[in-house]
Amino acid sequence: MIIKIKHRYTNEVIYSCEAKTIREAVQKAVKENVSLSNSDLRNSNLRNSDLRNSILRNSDFTNSNFSQSDLSNSDFTNSDFSNSILRNSILTNSDFTNSDFSNSILRNSILTNSIFSNSDLRNSNLRNSILTNSDFSNSDFSNSENLDKTTKLPIYCRWSHGITNGNLIHIGCEKRKIKDWDKFFNSDEKLLTERGTEQFKQIQAVYEAYKSYLTFLNK
Repeated sequence: MIIKIKHRYTNEVIYSCEAKTIREAVQKAVKENVSLSNSDLRNSNLRNSDLRNSILRNSDFTNSNFSQSDLSNSDFTNSDFSNSILRNSILTNSDFTNSDFSNSILRNSILTNSIFSNSDLRNSNLRNSILTNSDFSNSDFSNSENLDKTTKLPIYCRWSHGITNGNLIHIGCEKRKIKDWDKFFNSDEKLLTERGTEQFKQIQAVYEAYKSYLTFLNK
């Protein structure tokens, strides 16, 4: 049958093809390097999809299922993933700037080296996910389940911070033990925040505070 993918605002057909499911149609478009920006893909079953190298800017995926899918190396800026399921998925090296992940499930997913700045992650479930080297600046994590058994000290820092599982100090998307943080600060390793800046000083100050807290407790 003919599957049509329509523009989320104008209802114009962006792409159509012979396919059995919407998942198959979307994958065909991506394979053909077709831009699906502004797509209306609400309530779609896209489980186990290969969406690598796709262009889906400003698209609507509300209430959709992306479980076990690969969304790496793609452009999803300004897209809506609210109330969607992205469990066990790969979201690496992609751009999700200004996207909405509120009330979404991202458990056990890999979100490394991606941009999530200015995104809405309220009430999302990020438990057991890997967020290394991603940019979550100015994003809202209110009521999200992204850290287990967290202890927080009342210190100002641009990034979220705390102690997870009793021995891991997390600052932003980085989560390390004391020995690993010490190794980092004594090296030339680079994160998204440049060394020598005020923001980097905040990161180190937060770390030193949590290090003192844990060291005293473990005497």
